[in-house]
Amino acid sequence: MSPKPSLADRQHALESAFKLFNQLSEELTGSYQQLQTQVLELSQELAAARSERMVQLTEKERLADRLERLLETLPAAVIVLDGNERIREFNPAAEQLLGKLQILDHWPEIVRCRALTGAVSGDDLKLRNGHLLTLSSSQLEQVPGRILVLLDVTETRRLQERLNRRERLTAMGEMSAQLAHQMRTPLSTALLYVSHLASDDLNPQKRQKFTAKLRNRLQYMERQIHDILMFARGADAGEARLSLSSLLESFAASVDQELQESQVRLLIDDQSQGRASMIGREDALQGLLTNLLENAIQQGASEVRVSLRVTTEIELDVSDDGRGIPDDLHQRIFDPFFTTRSGGTGLGLAVVQNLVLNHGGEIVTDRSDTGGALFHLRFPLALRKSDLQNPVMGERRALPEQIQISRSLS
Repeated sequence: MSPKPSLADRQHALESAFKLFNQLSEELTGSYQQLQTQVLELSQELAAARSERMVQLTEKERLADRLERLLETLPAAVIVLDGNERIREFNPAAEQLLGKLQILDHWPEIVRCRALTGAVSGDDLKLRNGHLLTLSSSQLEQVPGRILVLLDVTETRRLQERLNRRERLTAMGEMSAQLAHQMRTPLSTALLYVSHLASDDLNPQKRQKFTAKLRNRLQYMERQIHDILMFARGADAGEARLSLSSLLESFAASVDQELQESQVRLLIDDQSQGRASMIGREDALQGLLTNLLENAIQQGASEVRVSLRVTTEIELDVSDDGRGIPDDLHQRIFDPFFTTRSGGTGLGLAVVQNLVLNHGGEIVTDRSDTGGALFHLRFPLALRKSDLQNPVMGERRALPEQIQISRSLS
């Protein structure tokens, strides 16, 4: 049995425990003070962060208010689309340009109903009311969708066309003396043939010969006058929806006599199946094709091929087996009054390029498979009601089986 601790031992143990308690109390007091200091620092940091956050929110609200007011007063139309091409937001200018809009309206449907031609980002959009809009698009970063910006450039384009026309008239004024000389020569020849035809003793064979030569000279002057007027006029009113398939048939019939006289064969390869519909002037496009045909004949072609097909746009190729275009002249053949022929005006291909551009198209030159010239023309498609089955603007659709129509005129 262990001996019972003495009073001194118990007193010593109690003193040790009391010292330990005091030490722990001091450590706890120090920790509490440190905790209070940290809580105070965190409270100050939180208050500062809250104050900064409030400043940021206030500034963002001010910025949002300024942006909202800017969009309301902006003359350009701004439309926000979601990932399904449905309208989520728009400003008042959008309704002023496009008419009544509603949230969740399908943008491709809006374009089909209110525009004459379809457009993708960066292209022009021509409305049925005659206004011309430029369209640009930017993808959203945080969510699927995009922002569209449309600006009415109708008056700007009209002023630009007036300026271009003035420049063309100035260029024509500089060449008036040369043109007058070129017109006087065939006119003098025509007058000579007329004097022969007035002779009473002229036999039928010579009368027919002089009549053919007179007609040839008059047709030559008529073509020159036509080119001059088309070049000076540029873009003009009178646009309508045209079927290029029908236009090619009319064109082939109109040049039948000229092809027989020049012994040139015309082949029409229409792969469009009636889908080549565009907005334009029929007389201008007829003149465009006639100028390309005459250019081929002048370059010694015996066969001219016109190919028509439709992808996301209308593609029209005019190729021949003539002498072709020298490599160093590809950049100059469309310049007004540039010609390699002594009797030419240099306006034929300039008129062609001018008409293509005025119809919103593009023209490039190349060498044909037969070694002659190739003119590749592209025009925007005019949308039809049947296109409503295609939900995405600008989507490339597979072409149906191609049907080739060849017409040989000799």
